[in-house]
Amino acid sequence: MDSLTKYRVSLEDTGNLTEAVLAALRARKAHTAFVWIKGHSGHPRNEEADRLAGEGAAKLTEDDVNIAVPAAFRVSGAKLATLTQKLAYQAIRNLREAKLDPRPSAAANVAKIVEELKAACGYEATDAAIWLSLRKKHVTRETCQFMWKTIHDGFMTGRHWLRPNMSDALQERATCKVCQQQDSMDHILFRCSARGPTLIYDLLQKLWETTGAQWPGANWGTMLGAACMVFRSGVSDGRMIASERRWTILATESLYLVWKLRCERVIQNDGRDFSAAEVENRWYATINQRLMLDRKASATYLGKRALKPEMVEATWLPVLEHNRDLPPNWVGDGGVLVGIKRGR
Repeated sequence: MDSLTKYRVSLEDTGNLTEAVLAALRARKAHTAFVWIKGHSGHPRNEEADRLAGEGAAKLTEDDVNIAVPAAFRVSGAKLATLTQKLAYQAIRNLREAKLDPRPSAAANVAKIVEELKAACGYEATDAAIWLSLRKKHVTRETCQFMWKTIHDGFMTGRHWLRPNMSDALQERATCKVCQQQDSMDHILFRCSARGPTLIYDLLQKLWETTGAQWPGANWGTMLGAACMVFRSGVSDGRMIASERRWTILATESLYLVWKLRCERVIQNDGRDFSAAEVENRWYATINQRLMLDRKASATYLGKRALKPEMVEATWLPVLEHNRDLPPNWVGDGGVLVGIKRGR
């Protein structure tokens, strides 16, 4: 409500207000007034709005909503009195991006993610939803950058080393030394015979199955589209939000670790593979570090930016060792030592 009343002018100036909502208000010939109503207080229209919101959140496919703005109510151009350098650059960048043709490799990778995601959980995500999912708060910035570059086929792997101007020594890098076949991000992340991918996904599967959830597999859809995965309860068919957050974190951290171990093996270790113990220890350390990051991110001094302790608990508790013995305030109590279950 505040966005349409108190902050309407500032949001409209910065382009953060939905044009369709504002156009609908301006199209009304009568005066429009907003009245705040306390939520969940038995008001029939408020309860109906809450019910419709729940139904919308549970849908696997988005509704086709007409948000076209009539020409008479379309605001265009820039308000020079409030224009900043940041907004100007953002507008220029948006105009340039609109003129660019999509990269064929990126379009193919997104299509693969959408197809395998639908096969895994039944959710048919849009291309925009895939890109936006990379920026969800449960995906770390470093992991987001890696996944974005992977989908864009931006890493120097495989066929990129076979360009005509590459020397013979550089072209040899196009071949995976473990499998003796041409490299690619698909091969590195999911098909390579090195210990990294196989062992990491085995550890991820064992940990995931300790929660009682079905293993969705590890592929382009479930891993690079992890933040779009939908898990449903078999009883009420409602979405399991905590499970979706848990999968997003575990899948993206595991995927990025596969890439990091591959780079260390090829570049730093001169092709020497890691031992099974080294891979296992690195994976548990990665997941435990992410757990500690979420606990620290729930600190009260962070104010509105802090994660809610109950959300952190719902996300992590099922995969913690001795989770039944933890005190009620274990999330925010740094004196309580917690760790991920070891595969048993």
